[in-house]
Parts: sequence; structure tokens; C-alpha cells
Amino acid sequence: MKFWLLTSEFPPIHGGGISTYCVETAKMFSAAGYDVTIITCDFNTDELVYEKKEQYTVVRFNPVKQYTFSFLGHEANLSFAFANIVKMMIREQGAPDVIEAQEYMGIAYYLLQYKHLQYPEFKNLKILITLHAPSFLYLEYNKVSFYQHPHFWVGEMERFCIRAADMVISPSRFLIDELKSRLLLEDVKIHVVKNPYQVTWQLQENRIKKGKIVFFGKLIPQKGCLELIKFFQTMWKGGLDLPLFMIGGGNHLYHPEGIDMIDYIRKKYGAEIRSGKLKLLGSILPEQISEHLNDANIVVIPSIIDNLPYTVLEAMSRGKIVLASVQGGQSEIIQNGKNGFLFDHARSETFETQINHILSLSKHSLREVEQNAYDEIKREYSYKNIVDKKNKLLEELVSEKNETKQFPFIRPIQTKELLSSPITYISGELLSIVIPYYNMGKYIEETITSIQNSTYKNIEIIIVNDGSGEVDSIEVLNKFKDDQQIRIIHKKNEGLSLARNAGALQAKGNYLAFLDPDDTIEKEYYEKAITVLSTFQNVFFVGCWARYFGGSTGFWPSFNPEPPYLLIHNMINSSALIYKKEAFLKFGMNDPQMVYGMEDYESVINMVENGCQGLALPEPLWNYRIRKNSMARSFTTEKQIYLYRLIADKHSRFYSIFASEITNLLNANGPGINYDNPTLIYDLPGNNWLGSKIKNKIISKIKSNNFARKVAIKAFRFYKKYGT
Repeated sequence: MKFWLLTSEFPPIHGGGISTYCVETAKMFSAAGYDVTIITCDFNTDELVYEKKEQYTVVRFNPVKQYTFSFLGHEANLSFAFANIVKMMIREQGAPDVIEAQEYMGIAYYLLQYKHLQYPEFKNLKILITLHAPSFLYLEYNKVSFYQHPHFWVGEMERFCIRAADMVISPSRFLIDELKSRLLLEDVKIHVVKNPYQVTWQLQENRIKKGKIVFFGKLIPQKGCLELIKFFQTMWKGGLDLPLFMIGGGNHLYHPEGIDMIDYIRKKYGAEIRSGKLKLLGSILPEQISEHLNDANIVVIPSIIDNLPYTVLEAMSRGKIVLASVQGGQSEIIQNGKNGFLFDHARSETFETQINHILSLSKHSLREVEQNAYDEIKREYSYKNIVDKKNKLLEELVSEKNETKQFPFIRPIQTKELLSSPITYISGELLSIVIPYYNMGKYIEETITSIQNSTYKNIEIIIVNDGSGEVDSIEVLNKFKDDQQIRIIHKKNEGLSLARNAGALQAKGNYLAFLDPDDTIEKEYYEKAITVLSTFQNVFFVGCWARYFGGSTGFWPSFNPEPPYLLIHNMINSSALIYKKEAFLKFGMNDPQMVYGMEDYESVINMVENGCQGLALPEPLWNYRIRKNSMARSFTTEKQIYLYRLIADKHSRFYSIFASEITNLLNANGPGINYDNPTLIYDLPGNNWLGSKIKNKIISKIKSNNFARKVAIKAFRFYKKYGT
């Protein structure tokens, strides 16, 4: 089987659980005869690098090289880069049997978008998502403002990956239960398969230092490090005369205080550190794990939430006495009192009880628990045991046919009664393209030419002349009178909304599109959109990214318009969408009360509210002309606030469903009129003059350099305190 594994973390650049999982999985499948390729990002390389290992191949790429780097945020650009690298490799090598990816950071988001949007290289791929550390769950426990951009959108990408995958694997049932309250999972195939971990050593007599208690894990709130120190403070006050050794990297921002966790602990618990009760050993390399754990008597894993931490497997396989919380997949490994010990954060007294119990055990009893721990990991997590289970699932996955007619929206909305009789939408049916026209003779010929160059040929063009008064503009219209593909409707000037509606009512096609008379489209746009509309029963309109031209250059990426973000900002190119006509006529007609604009945005909200959801093709297929005297240029803040109020009042019931999320998004990011791209960081010093490309370069450098991180954190804290 040809198997590709996508990961954002791989040695030697990264350690940690995801990195360990990828190495173990690559070795496991290679030993079973799979052709394994690891695809990972590396900001330090300029070219695509193929590195042939003894057992598998590693492909490294730099996401900075993608054109999307100039306008997508760090994580979204990374996901886009993964999809493009996969496309390039498929063209060179052919498609793999299975692609596996983590859900973390949504790195498979665009890969799965392309698959479901029926792009040729992707539509037949079999994509497996293995759950590791969903940020939309973990950020909550790490006290991060997860509604703030781009955290919120990264969570949306992760949610989509889980819902859109052909198959999902979780190492623990605990994580599945945690996700159920935060994501619709009833229609998602999730299987529990443990992470592989091959024990290749024999259990030796350990150099146990009686009473040495060690914390082993990242210094982040989720791992329970702060609760652990509080537990020990209580026990120290009660007479415990044993120090706590903490192994783990602390260069992780503790968001409530705006400093790294290691600095926060040093500041808050300086007295305990100076007295020798609390010993911070810092991060260690994977090859140093045994050295640091050998003389530990108790290894504590006090996570307040976790999936299946490798730290538990690593400690137990070395015959360590592990005391872990029940708040994680570790409770599915440890049998309390037999191969380790468990305590419950909900009953904090259980921690001290278990510590005292372990310290009271005889050497013989400890040896028995240690042996059981070693045997459990060696048996249950061996390559042979895990590969047999996973291989069976992969064979099942490969043999399945792609027959879905439902697009995997993150929040599917029940469609209201729409059609008197069901209509099967077929690619090739007539597309009616409506152009609202008012004194645009200077540009419309270019617009018409772009439409007629479309690869989708079964079209009619309806120009709605909304009372144009310029002689030149009327003369241009007369040029089209004899074109059999074009109809011209003349009406008195009543505004853009009624012009669009008039054209829609005259349309003969089952498909309907709008295009402003100064814009153009790429030739593949309509064909790609109608392919999607004819494939999915629950997709009623399709948009795309915009490319600016005329008075400006650049791109505007759009996104699948789903609440809650849809209700605070327009997410899609709503003036150049392609619809199933009957859905538009029922729920999408433009409201003339939107006198200053945003009538197309309100139309999208109305359609989504009534279950007629839509999608954005992730590529620039619509060309949006920037003009000095355009309607958008006169769009003041006061006008926007007025229109947002009209929309909220009109759709108050829909808004009320998502009131909590909307409130949190607005509190975290400010008014929706101030941003238009949820993948970007907006709360940066100099944000108004820093371009996306510059911001991404800064962020990439900061993420790859600890010194730069510390400087950036201090600068940001200063800005938040004194900046404006």
C-alpha cells in the first residue's frame, strides 16, 4: 500500500507527541511492507527536499513559497501549501492509496476542500484524519482567547477536517466524548485505535531514587502543571519533605499573563524554587528520556484534558510508577493499582491520597506494578498489534466508493421546504448570467468577452439596463442586440437590488449567476461551480476567491459561509455567485431596503438561514475591478453600521441561535467591519501598515526562534499596555 503521512511536526525540527506518533507510524507501516512517505513543512529549506531514510521517505517543503503566503494567515497558508505539494506529487508519482493527516492546525483543510469540490487530482483520494490535539478544544483549557483571529478560524479548519475525512481515528474514547459537545459527529466514522509504540528494550533494574517525584510533559495549563504545584504546596505545608522535579519545555505562552509559562512559574513560585522544593529541569531531547526517568520513583501526568499522551507510554514502558489523572485517554491505559495509579481533578484530595499510598508500598509491590506497566505497553502498543487493526481499517477505506451527495458542512442547517417537486441538477444544463447595468459602457464588453470565453458553453446572458442615461453606455448596449446569446431588459432606475431580481425572474436556466458589468471571470469558474452544484444535494450556491485588478492588485480569499462568523462579516464573493435558480428565487432575492449596499450579503445570510448553504472554491476565479468612483469607495462606516443593524433585525431569530459565539467573536476581535480575513492576526502593532506577507514572514521567524519569541512577547505586552 502506498501511504502518505502529512504532518506539521517531524524530527529533528520538532519533538512532542505528534512527532513521536509520525516516526512510530512510519516505522510500523514500513515494517509491514507499506511504501511510506512523510510530507512535512520546513521553513529552513528553499526547495522541495526528498530525503530517503532506511525505512521511508521524508519530503520537506517551505510554505513561504506559495503565492497564498501574501494574503493567507500562517496556518491557512500552511494548509494550502500541503494541498499544493500533494497535487504536485500526485502529478509526478501518481496518487497514493491513503493519505493520513493530523487534525491539529487544520493542515488537511484545503486538501479535503479540493477533494469534495471535485478537483481532478483530489476527488478520488482516500483521506484519513487521526486525532491528536484539536486546538478548538485544547485552547479552551489552555486559557487562550480561542475566539480571537486566527485561533477561531484554525478551529474551524480542524472541525472541517474531522467532518470531511473519509475516516477518522482517535487513540482514545475520552477525546471523542469531549468533542461531541463541540462538533456534530453523528455522521462521522470514528474508530478507536491506539497509537503505536514499539518497545525494543528489556526492563532493567532501575536506579530508583526513593521518593523522587517527576512531572513529565509540556509546561502548559492543559497538562495540569499549575494544579500539580498547588497539590504539592498543600502537601509541603502538611509536612511532605520531597521535592517536585518538573521535566518539560516551558517556552509556551501563558496567555492570561502574557509571558512564557516557565517565566510565570519562576515568578509565582520563586520561594519554592529557591528552597529546593520545586526543581525545573527544562526540556529534554527524545534520546535523553531514559536518562532523566531512570531514577524517578513516581512519574506524574496530571493533565486536565488529554488524548493519549506519549509521555505515559514512554514512562510505563520504562517500568516507571505512573500517577495520572482520569481526565484523558491515559485512563484507558492505566488500570488503577495494577499497572499504574489514577487520581481525579474533580476530587483533588485523591492526588495526595495516591501519592501517600504509592510511597507506602513495598519494593515488591512496586516491582509488580512496574512489570505490569512494561508488559502492557509492550503487548498492546506493539507495531504488530496496532498495524493489524489499522491495516484492516485502511483496506476497508480503500475499498469504499465515494457516493456521498451531501457536502460535509461544519454546521449543516436543515433545508426549509423549497421545491414543489424535486429537481435533479445536472452539469450541462442552461446557466443564466444576469448583469445589472447602469452607465457601464466603458467596461461591459470586457465582461461579456470573459463570459463567452467560459469553458461552460450552455449559457444565456441577461443584461438588465437599470435606466442608464449616458449616451455612450446606451450605444454599447446596442452592439449586443443581435447576439443570440444575450437578452437585454430595460427598466427604470430602481437600484442594484431590483435590477438583480428582475434578471433572476427572467432567467430560463436551472442555474443562475450574477456578475457586475465592470468585473470579469476566469474561463473555468462556471464549469467548476456547476460541477459542485450538480454533485451535492445540499449545496445551493458557489463562489470563489477574488483577484483585484484595475486600480489595485492583490487577492481576497473567501470561505464557506457558515455561522457564526458569517453573521459578523461577509465571507464570500456574494456579488458573483452561481446558484441553483429555484433556491435563489425562494430565499435569495435582494432586499431593496439595503439602500447603501450589502444586499448580496444579506441574500447569502437569508439563504443559509433557510438551509440553502453554499461554498467557496479556493482559487481566484473572479476578477474584481477597483474603481475610484465605485459604489464600494463611498461605503462609509456609518453606512455599514446602519446596514448591519438592518440585517441583524431582519434575521434576529438566526442571530439568537449563535448569540454566544457572535458575542465572543466581537469581544475578541472588535466590529466585523474592521476585518475581512479570519486567517490573519489583526491585533498586531502596526497592523494597519503591515501587509499579510510581511506579517507572515515575521510570524514564521518568531515561531522558529525562541529568542525572537521572547522579544516579540515583550514587545507585544508593551504595545497592549501603552499602545493605541
